[in-house]
Amino acid sequence: MQMTDMLDVREAVEADGVAIGEAHAASWLAAYGGIFDSEFLGAAAESRRTGWPTAIRDRLAPPHVLLVGVLNGRVVAFVHAVPATAAEVAEIAGFYCHPVAWGSGVSAALMLDTKLTLADDFRDAFLWTLREAARARRFYEKVGFELSGNTRDQALTDWSTGAAVERPAVEYTTVLAHA
Repeated sequence: MQMTDMLDVREAVEADGVAIGEAHAASWLAAYGGIFDSEFLGAAAESRRTGWPTAIRDRLAPPHVLLVGVLNGRVVAFVHAVPATAAEVAEIAGFYCHPVAWGSGVSAALMLDTKLTLADDFRDAFLWTLREAARARRFYEKVGFELSGNTRDQALTDWSTGAAVERPAVEYTTVLAHA
């Protein structure tokens, strides 16, 4: 991060759909290139880019939590969380940052605000990430998540066709507390 970079975290609004779609698609292409076939990954990423402007509407209402990370006035990251089936537990269903903002601090700020927001209603949070997504796994460990030992197959889905490809995923958990 440069000394002049301005970071902000806020609740998402409907107008953020395009930027969220761009961040989602770009992060998938950069992070998952060696994990998925390039043709499938390209189509799935494009479905996120074009799908978010409409999909955002359903994710703005409770019980969803949708926050964005803003760097120098531009939405570059987002998090989507929902209540889990277990009491007092939230699932972070998606956490993505555009590669142009990797290393800027916006992701760490977004995760801190996410944890504080979720701590109002939940005791714990968990998320799943692809086993082979080394950069994501390092980030989650850096911001206080720990491997639970649980694994599953995680589907990456093309929203436009419904096609899905599964890869092994690992679960991370954290205890939520107000700072």
